[in-house]
Amino acid sequence: MSILELVREPFEFGFMTRAFLGVSLIAILSGLVGTFIMLKGLAFIGDAIAHASFGGIVLALLLGVPLHIGAFVFGFGTALLVNSMGRRTPLRSDTSLAILFTGAFALGVLGLATRPTFAGDLSALLVGSVLAIRPLEMYWIIFAAIVTIVIIGFFYEQLVFVSFDPAGAEAVGFPVTLLQTVLLALVALAVVVSLQAVGVILVVSLLITPAATASLLTKRMKTLILLSIGLGLSATWLGLYISYYIATPPGATVVTIVTIQFVIGLLIHKMRHKTVAYYT
Repeated sequence: MSILELVREPFEFGFMTRAFLGVSLIAILSGLVGTFIMLKGLAFIGDAIAHASFGGIVLALLLGVPLHIGAFVFGFGTALLVNSMGRRTPLRSDTSLAILFTGAFALGVLGLATRPTFAGDLSALLVGSVLAIRPLEMYWIIFAAIVTIVIIGFFYEQLVFVSFDPAGAEAVGFPVTLLQTVLLALVALAVVVSLQAVGVILVVSLLITPAATASLLTKRMKTLILLSIGLGLSATWLGLYISYYIATPPGATVVTIVTIQFVIGLLIHKMRHKTVAYYT
């Protein structure tokens, strides 16, 4: 079999074509949103949104409403509650996060336990199944990608300013609270549409790791975003090909590759610093 045939073979199946298209759009989403998450130090909030979304998915499943709506309401609601508790109570934000996302996750497990297919449903939600992306879920991913690109394109300069210097942004009159709320909504949206691909446990790695790797290689914001997207795309495509040919779990394979990318990026970063130090 030639290399071209190896490359083309997975696309002979509709589910693989949807998987490649879905993870490509998710990689773009992750590159855009993940960069701002990393700059703002919101990685833990992304994790909390993912776990809280689990409770929303289960509630939507039990009520018979679209899963993405339930996941977004719980995920975004958790992020807003954390912000509110941080301002109105003496609790630190990480304490509020831990309480809210573990509570929402526990409620999800309890709700899922009422279903006869508990074990299978739990496994699917925790680790995802990118090969099971259906046409309706593709529409959600496309919708999320379009919304994210439009909003970040429109508010790009303001979001960058708020990410680097929120106090300075507020001083010049930017609506910092509104912009932070918009960013949290985009995080929730990215997490929700990524859950099908990699599940609750691995979704934050897909959002954070490519952006973190890119930050080791460049400090220019636009280059950082583009490099993050490129790393995510290469990891998701390579992960799907590996999964297809040697039958490994797709989500875990993709996350393993982005982790390897990070290790390589870290080594390059250290080598650069040693080289600079040697010549200075």
